[in-house]
Amino acid sequence: MKKIAISAVFLIISAVLIYYIPTFSSNMPPDEDLPQVVTVSASFKDIKQKVKGRGKIISAQSSEIWVEDITDIKTIHVKQGEKIKKGQPLVTLKDHKIKKEKNSATMDMITAEYKLQELERGEESESIVTANREMTLAKIEYEKQQKESEVSKELFNAKAISFKHYEEATIQLKKAELRYTGEQANLHRLRDKQVVDVKVARLTYEKAKIIYDELAEKERDLVKRAEFDGKVIKLRKKINNPSSGEKEALMSIANPEKMQVKLQIDTYDIARVSVGQTVEIYLEEYGQVLTGRVNDIGMEVIKKQAVFGGDSPNIIEVTANIIGSKPSNLKLGTEAEAEIIVAESKNKLVLPIESILEESGNAFVYNDNQGIAKKIYVQTGLSDTEYVEIVHGISVDDRVITTGNIGIKNGSRIIAVAEPSPDQNFTVHDDPEIFTASENAMFKKFGDAFNHQGDISGQSAKGDGSSFSINIINPEDFPDFNDAEGDFAAFPEIPSD
Repeated sequence: MKKIAISAVFLIISAVLIYYIPTFSSNMPPDEDLPQVVTVSASFKDIKQKVKGRGKIISAQSSEIWVEDITDIKTIHVKQGEKIKKGQPLVTLKDHKIKKEKNSATMDMITAEYKLQELERGEESESIVTANREMTLAKIEYEKQQKESEVSKELFNAKAISFKHYEEATIQLKKAELRYTGEQANLHRLRDKQVVDVKVARLTYEKAKIIYDELAEKERDLVKRAEFDGKVIKLRKKINNPSSGEKEALMSIANPEKMQVKLQIDTYDIARVSVGQTVEIYLEEYGQVLTGRVNDIGMEVIKKQAVFGGDSPNIIEVTANIIGSKPSNLKLGTEAEAEIIVAESKNKLVLPIESILEESGNAFVYNDNQGIAKKIYVQTGLSDTEYVEIVHGISVDDRVITTGNIGIKNGSRIIAVAEPSPDQNFTVHDDPEIFTASENAMFKKFGDAFNHQGDISGQSAKGDGSSFSINIINPEDFPDFNDAEGDFAAFPEIPSD
């Protein structure tokens, strides 16, 4: 009886399953209708943030030789393009009687210096010696009259002499006192005058020396010498520019061994630039990348001319020394593009920048969890144009969706496909269909320049009826895409499965 009951239950369950399974399966999307995505694992890379600029190669050492008039030149000792050494004569000018004037100034300076030294030694003049002698004699006479006046006073009090004799002695004392004080004042006046004479002599000497130094400098300037080792970059036969009417330097010299790049950096980026940062310098003309280091940031904002009627960009000039090797034939004035590394993070866990999505200011990614899209919030760090540093949220074992992550939701079923190789591509047609994820990924790989949003549709080149879609720059900028037929020139076809 129990066996019959169990068999009956089994039959009922089997019947239910047979009835409902086809219905349930019919509601599940077939695998070929599931979103196809490309996934990658996080990897460890260096992240560099860069600020771009353009400029020219210049010399770290340069100078110009100027003359008032071309007729002042006596001799030019060098030629354009000639290598020069520090201290080497470059140009000699006519003296215009400078030597004669300098000789006269030399004698005036020597005379003034001798007189100053004589006065500063404290040697008294003849008038001071005489005044000092006269004051000494007056002092002796004054002291003598003081004693005679005292004796006369005692005798007068003793009634030994008359008042007349006493009065006469008093008068003689007064005369001696006046003479003594007068000689003292005269001596002080002469000595004060000597102090003034010293000051005048010092000023006279200093003035004579200034005149001498000016003439000596003019004489030295008659021979213009190189201030450093270098090369004559430009030598002009005329110094008056006929077009501008302004004077130009006779000669320009520079040291081609010590080179710099002078860059123009947008003021929006300048706050991130600092002295000492590494610079990658790209010389298209030479096909080389040089290394530099920022050594100076300009203080003046320069307003450039507007392009195509737009706003005038404001720039600041930044100079970087070129370090390490450089082309032996590198020319001054060569145009260069450069990137200043303003921030760097080494050996960090990173993901491709297209795998990062944002929701209410929070970054997240979709992880491929055994065919199910799983939404994971992540904390990001430094980023460049290709990768974003992942501080927290995923590990190297996670498979993160990079292509096909737009439009899916947390918990969506997905099919992961391999990322196509660079030699696989597709044909663009005008049928409004949808790209496969594989084709979409490839278009993104080869179309990095397309960095604004806009839609273009076409039919897959596989020939199996599959479809595709891509995002590129605003479609208004590329009207021919919607009418495209045949192969899109840059991309060969993806081979059929």
